[in-house]
Amino acid sequence: MDDSMTITAKTTGSPYGGEADNPWPAGHPAEGERVAIFAFEVTSVDGESEDIRTYHVAPVDSATQGRVSSNHPDPQGLTVQWTGCGAGTVVRAPAGGHAEALSDDPDRADAIFDCEVKPDDMQLITVQQ
Repeated sequence: MDDSMTITAKTTGSPYGGEADNPWPAGHPAEGERVAIFAFEVTSVDGESEDIRTYHVAPVDSATQGRVSSNHPDPQGLTVQWTGCGAGTVVRAPAGGHAEALSDDPDRADAIFDCEVKPDDMQLITVQQ
């Protein structure tokens, strides 16, 4: 696997505050900032096995590796878990200040919350925990 690979990660959501948690002050995470990387994994939907994973970043002092929470069902019929994927460096910050313009364009709205991150150890991203 290419050592220079990056991942797209959301700036909202953490294992400590839930999917809607926003642990960042205005203007962060910034390009070059060190961050913790977590995977939010959907392991089943209505009892049927699934493998859906999104990545989320939080302040680097919360970085960890391995399962952070055990599989637990939510009210919508999903079974989910959070997994720590180590740390990385932001190579493209979220749109932030352009949020008003982007919110009018649903195709680009994710740019408000998405950033590109270069993980320190890509193997923690590609290997299921």
